[in-house]
Amino acid sequence: MEWKNILVVFALLLLFAGCIGSEEIFPKSSGSTGSYYQGAAAPSSGEASYDSSYGGENRMVIQTGSLSLKVPQGTLEEKVAAVKGFVAEVRGTYTGISYYETDTDKSYYITVKVPPSKFDEFVTDLKGIGEIKSIDTSLEDVTEQYTDLNTRISNLEIELGRLNSLYNRTENISDILSIEREVTRVQTELEMYKQQKLNLERRSAMSTISVRVYEEKPAVDTNLVLPLSQLLQVFLGALSFGIMLLAGGLGFFLPILIVIWLIWRVWKAIKGN
Repeated sequence: MEWKNILVVFALLLLFAGCIGSEEIFPKSSGSTGSYYQGAAAPSSGEASYDSSYGGENRMVIQTGSLSLKVPQGTLEEKVAAVKGFVAEVRGTYTGISYYETDTDKSYYITVKVPPSKFDEFVTDLKGIGEIKSIDTSLEDVTEQYTDLNTRISNLEIELGRLNSLYNRTENISDILSIEREVTRVQTELEMYKQQKLNLERRSAMSTISVRVYEEKPAVDTNLVLPLSQLLQVFLGALSFGIMLLAGGLGFFLPILIVIWLIWRVWKAIKGN
């Protein structure tokens, strides 16, 4: 009986010690509002913010498109002004405009940049001023490229900091020159990657659309207009026919005229005698 009591007390002590140990290993929350990330460190506040309008959440997407718009004859200038107005309404810009004219139509080519969220609205506005003959859009996901650039930039900045620290501690001239060359190399790569990152950010922030606005010229009946070469051929043909007609007439009438002239001379001589 005494051994049984000892075993019960020992079991209670083990249970009590286990409760204390569990509190030490898994402490209770003290009211902190911080997030817990399983299997990964919490993201820093300096991470890039991606546009999630297309391609899902946390994706960086570059949207481009091209569009051909046919407008009624005689309204080209008016419709181009309307396109510029639509660009202003969606808070976009046009970066280039050019004019071309052919035998069959007159066209304006306008390069437009609009916010991705306003892309569909802008296209709908264009449908109201003419007939869309063709439209093409594309989406390029550059999330991985952007993330890779961020990683490269971060690593180069760390390397640059270490080089600067080493430079400040070094007194050997040869080592100083070597460090300076490395600093120049790292700074050059760092600026290059930062420029590529900025370019991606700009291209993803605004969608680029190439718009062609054109009107057809009035049809001309080509059957009523002869090309210059054909006119020249007709003229030369008529001239040749005239020369042949003149030559033929002289060949027929010239002998007769000569005979008449001779008879007249003979008659005049006889009359004079």
